[in-house]
Amino acid sequence: MDHDTIITPVSQTASIPKPSPMGRRADRFAMVLAGLGAILSIVAAIWFFAGFAENDTRPEHLTSVLALTLILFAFAIVPFSLVTIFACQAYRLGTNRAHLLWTIFLMLPWIVLGSLTLSHTPLPLWAGLIMIILAALLCIWALVSLILDRRPSQENEMQDTDS
Repeated sequence: MDHDTIITPVSQTASIPKPSPMGRRADRFAMVLAGLGAILSIVAAIWFFAGFAENDTRPEHLTSVLALTLILFAFAIVPFSLVTIFACQAYRLGTNRAHLLWTIFLMLPWIVLGSLTLSHTPLPLWAGLIMIILAALLCIWALVSLILDRRPSQENEMQDTDS
């Protein structure tokens, strides 16, 4: 007669591995930075509109200023929102080369616009610096992710040719 039990206690079985985090910390950091850029763009749009609304309360003028505000700040809110979505997908599912290239394409103009804001507009220095820093960090994240994601595929190709 065998005295082994059919069900073994969990403590006697192999230890259960801890679940690994979903993505890289850099992806999560990029998601936070891009979200911060989108939120700051929305706050700046509200501040911009409020500055006009303070001086002119006529409905037709406010309508035109609202349209101008929505058009101008769509160029900031939409790119940062898209990069937030790209970083969120990179954190959850892994990076996608097209999303990383789009991130670079969407953020490079903001580095230029931030430097123009510093040198040619009466806006405060922090406005241009924030744009430059956020866009530069997101571009660096995308470039480093492109390089890191390219390296394993090259190693796999080398292993395939050796076989």
